[in-house]
Amino acid sequence: MKLPFNKLLQWVMVIIISILITMPLYLNQLPAAFLLGPMLAGIIFGLNNATIVVSKSLFNLSQGVLGCLTAEAITANLLVNLVSYWQLAIIITFSTIFISIILGMLVCRFSSLPGSTAIWGIMPGGASAMVGICGDYGADPRLVALVQYLRVIFVVLMLALIAHYFSNESIVTSQPIELFPIPSINLIYTILIAIAGVCITNFIKFPSGRILLPMIFGAILQIHGVIQLETPQWLLMICSGTIGLSVGLRFNLTTIKLALKTLPIILLTIFIMLIFCYGQAYLLHYVMDIDYLTCFLATSPGGLDTSVIIALDTHSDLAVILPLQILRFFSVLVLGPSLARFLSTKLPL
Repeated sequence: MKLPFNKLLQWVMVIIISILITMPLYLNQLPAAFLLGPMLAGIIFGLNNATIVVSKSLFNLSQGVLGCLTAEAITANLLVNLVSYWQLAIIITFSTIFISIILGMLVCRFSSLPGSTAIWGIMPGGASAMVGICGDYGADPRLVALVQYLRVIFVVLMLALIAHYFSNESIVTSQPIELFPIPSINLIYTILIAIAGVCITNFIKFPSGRILLPMIFGAILQIHGVIQLETPQWLLMICSGTIGLSVGLRFNLTTIKLALKTLPIILLTIFIMLIFCYGQAYLLHYVMDIDYLTCFLATSPGGLDTSVIIALDTHSDLAVILPLQILRFFSVLVLGPSLARFLSTKLPL
């Protein structure tokens, strides 16, 4: 049964509910409030069979702007930092991929999900990228989205709680953030870079490029002093809200019922993955003596976009978070199709 309202009224209602959920979170200084609030509002509407969806162009552009937001924090020292602990970075990256394969096989063995769907659903990285490309490899995008975005929700909630718990240790704000600073020409350049990155991504059919290309273009131009990226707080709020709402609205009763028998094993694998990444964060914290929140954001399986949103919101060390997240992101995109294809032929359907 669909909501008995036209789409315009549904949009008005979901925006109002998003604000009502977001404001208490923001006023209580819960990290990623502008991602969490719209996501929870979207879930409420999605489970009530709302007929609205976030425009694909708007979602893509939000990812592009997020890439620029990330690039703003990238300096020439970023790769130097990664090289300084490259052995640990490789261990963390490939151990995450390895545990994902094991969990994917577990889901396939003890559920009704086909092998390719199970593998793509468990793979860490950009959830939107996994959902976008999995159909080309025989997986069911709806079930992959269910597994991926269930994990995103748990990871975002866990990250928000951890960030709130460690706020006294890891977050130091010397002055309040200006929500609506006076814009300059750099803001136009930033948006143009995001648009260019998204357009090129659509042309070359590389879903992950929506974040990576603007990030690469923006970082190169900024490092060489061509431009200074400008990403005001209000832009982060809009991009976070768009991504959160898009995630929430993907959930509906049809998809949930379709995978109802699979939910226990899915939740178990999500829990195992979180515990595994928790252990990786502790290892990173122990070896490199970095604050724990930064370590967990660097190893989090929730994806690049959610980790960056929370990192920016909590002033965590992006010089540690970005290299590890990007390394794993590229590794999954390179190895994911081959692994999913190989394992799906070896596992029972």
